[in-house]
Order: sequence, then structure tokens, then C-alpha cells
Amino acid sequence: MVGVIDDAQLFYPLGTRIKIANNYGTVKYVGEVNGHCGTWLGIEWDDGLRGKHNGMVDGKRYFQTRLPTAGSFIRPGKLGPCATLEDAARERYLNYDSKNVDTSLIREAQASMQASLFEVVGMDKIARKQSKFEQLSEVSVDETPVNAAGYLKDLSQLTTLNVSHTLIWNWEIVASITQQLPLLSSLNLSSNRLLLPTDKQVVELAPSFRHLKHINLGNCGFTNWQDVVQTAQLWPDIESLSLQENALSQLAEVDCTKIFRRLRELDLHRTKLMDFDQVCKLGNISTLCVLNLIENGIEQLQLPDCEPQSKLNMFVSLEQLSLMHNPIWNETEAFNELDKLPQLKRLNKTPHLKSNFDEMFSKAVASIAGLQVVNKAKVTPEQRRGAEYDIWKKYALDWLQATKLGADALREFYKKHRTYLGIVNKYGSPADFVPRIQVKPSNLIKVRIQNRQTGEVWEKKVPRMITVQTLQGLIMKRFRLGEIPKLCYIDAKHPELVVRLENNAKTLDFYSVQEHDTVLFE
Repeated sequence: MVGVIDDAQLFYPLGTRIKIANNYGTVKYVGEVNGHCGTWLGIEWDDGLRGKHNGMVDGKRYFQTRLPTAGSFIRPGKLGPCATLEDAARERYLNYDSKNVDTSLIREAQASMQASLFEVVGMDKIARKQSKFEQLSEVSVDETPVNAAGYLKDLSQLTTLNVSHTLIWNWEIVASITQQLPLLSSLNLSSNRLLLPTDKQVVELAPSFRHLKHINLGNCGFTNWQDVVQTAQLWPDIESLSLQENALSQLAEVDCTKIFRRLRELDLHRTKLMDFDQVCKLGNISTLCVLNLIENGIEQLQLPDCEPQSKLNMFVSLEQLSLMHNPIWNETEAFNELDKLPQLKRLNKTPHLKSNFDEMFSKAVASIAGLQVVNKAKVTPEQRRGAEYDIWKKYALDWLQATKLGADALREFYKKHRTYLGIVNKYGSPADFVPRIQVKPSNLIKVRIQNRQTGEVWEKKVPRMITVQTLQGLIMKRFRLGEIPKLCYIDAKHPELVVRLENNAKTLDFYSVQEHDTVLFE
């Protein structure tokens, strides 16, 4: 019996990853179980509902699981054979079958090329390239029982490696892989469970990761930010790090002399970050350009206070921020806060339930001075002018009241509307609009409708709530046009401002068209 136990402990040291069918788990105990003969492996399953207990059986504690039904015991004989990366790669890429092309690599290529499908000819080309083992630059062995490196010197051209959903369970294994692949720059370790490296291991193994630029550690079971910090010492000069789907609700400031010295991209989507104050703790990462916070339950954005015409000395290089699918309840406040970031140029965000993309786009562009792209839509000069013009008029009364109350009140106004001073400097005082705001407007407005090509003018009273589409129909009938015209308008008091009426579902009131304004069509 002792010999059997020793053999089991030799083959399945604590922390070893195992797989049965589609279920992954970690060995937490090796030995006997009271009332049962032979050697057993105590497993903590990744799926917390897969097991039967938490490591305690008949009142005796054998191991501890995080969830109450994540543990169970299995016989070592139930486990299938493991494989080296070398063997798994050769099996996948040398045993070429045109009916069994590497779908994982194809998916990655599709994503990188933004293509939805490949032609059959293209697939054959990829498959033939895969069969040339020594020439491979990308290898994916995801969902294979890999738990060791093997001999990898033949893969001398490899730059991208996907070993997600494998049985790799410690950083010694990872180091034995990377040190054999001198050109490797991108490593996907997602959906693995790796033991935390000790300080001694960090010193010994760090040289093996110096050539890596991107590491994906998504869904790797991290729940403590300090564990991420400890692990990151293995690769302090990494440029891109993915930590998606790890339960990291609490963050902490990092020492950028030890880790994240060159970090440019950080993916934290689905990490249970509910409080934006936690995100702000990463503001000292001066090299960070791209931050992904998709699906994190963030309801409010609050950055440290700063003067209205100043920027924060944090996230000093951040150019792109992704906030898609966060329940941010006040878009106006959120965008005003984001204007404090010195370099923000690209923003991804889902519109509020009571809003839509066009309204969100207009608010964001007017509120964030340097914004260039919203959800991949580039901001044109005309769109910026229209957005700024809208809030110029919208807050005219508030601005005028603040100017009358004195410097403190005006300063508070500019803190709530950080870009407004620049807009006033650009377009002048909005005081002319205050009477319009104070007096209840008529439901009808008289506008000049002018053909841009011929100069022909039609003066017409129309409802403020008429849609652009309905107005287009009236113009087509009046001027006998065969095609739907494109519309824009010129403000009567500020003729230098031309605003395109691009959304035909919106009303003239939405675009702030007023009495005696001119609608141009072509």
C-alpha cells in the first residue's frame, strides 16, 4: 500500500491538474480515505457544482475547497494519459486531415483579420502550413491534456502559443516551454489553474519570460490582487496582460519599478469590479494605453478632483477605455469625469437604457474634449461642432446665472461642465439663447428651406417635433425631387455654425432648430 501511495504522490503532486470528460479539477489530497481501501485523489473541481462536499467526509477534513460542493474523491485509475506540448502539437499539426483542420487557429486568425469565414482554398492553405511543423509561427493545443513541455527546439519560428484549457499547473512547466521558444511573444494560458510562484521561483524563472510581450491569464482562478502582483514579477516588462473573468473585486496600487514597467494593454473585463475607485488605484501605471472594463457592474465613475481646466496626473498615457455593458446610470456625469484623463481619445460604451447611441455619442463628444472615436465611430469636425453647439445652448441659462453669482459659483459650474469654458471661448457667449429658454416656445417655428444648388427658398411653419424624415418628405413634394435630400441647418444668429441633420428619426427640436433658422438641402 505504501508503495502505491508513493507512486500516486509521485504522479499526482498537490496542485496537479486533472480532467475527466469536460470537467477540470485540481489535486488537493493524495492518500487513504477512512472506510475505503486503496489510494484516492481528493479533487477540487473548477465547476463548484461538480463535486459532493468541501473536502470533509464523515467528520474528517482531508482538504478544503472554496465552494461547498466543489470536492470529491476519485481513483487515480480513472484518469487518462497526459501529454507533452511537443506530442500534442505534432499530433495536431502533422496528422493533417483536410476534414480536421485546426479550428482553434482558424478562429484566432478570423479574429485577427476581422473575417467571418474562410474560403475552402484559404483553409487548405492554412492546413498545409500547419503540416510544415518547423515553419509554424502559431500553435494552438487548447483543450488537450498537456502538462509538460517536451522537446520544442523544432518550433524555432513560433511566436504565438495557445495552451488554454490544458493541464499545465505551475510556472516551472511554463518556463520549460518558453525557454525553448526564443521568438515566442504571445502566450495564452487562460482557463488553467497555476500555483502561485514563490519568491525563490520568481528569481529563478523570470529570465525564461523576458521575450514575452502578451500573456493571457483569463479565467485562471485569481481572487486576490496580491496573487496577480506576485505572479507578475515573473514578467515585469510585459506589454499586454489579459485577466478577464477572474474575480478581482479589490485592486491595489502597484510598484511600477518591479512590475508593469512597460504595460500598455490591460484586460479586466468580467472581473467583478463594481467600484471605479478600485480602478483608479491603477492610475500610476504611466505606460498604460488601453484598459478594458467591459461587464463589470460599474454604476458610477468618480475620479479625483481637479481644477476645471486641468487634467489629472494619473492614467497619463490612457488613450482607449472600454466600458461596454456597465450599468452607468448618469452618462453626463460620467463623461464629465472622463474629461479629466489627459490622453483619452477612444471610448467604448453601451448607451443607457433611456438613451440611444446618437444621444450618447453627442454627450460624449461634447463632454470629453480630446475624444476622437466612440464605439469605433470616428468623430467628424461637423459632429463635434454640432455636439458642442447643443450643450452650448442647453446650459446657457445655468452659465448666465453662475456668472451673476460670482467666481465661486462659476467655478462650480465649470467643474460640472468641464468643456464649457472652451466652448464659450470658441463660439462666444450663449446669453442670446437665455430668453428662448425662459419663454415657453411655440409649438410651431418658421424656418427657411433653401435649395443649395439653385438658391430657391421656401418659408414654412413646421412643428418643432416634426421628424427629419417627415421634413424630407415635404421638401421632396414641394421641390419635386426624385431622391431623398440630405439636410443641414444654419443658426440664424450664428451663421458660421452648420449642423447636419443626419438621423432622420430625430426631431427638429432634438437638433435645436429655432425660429428663422435656415434648412439647406441637396
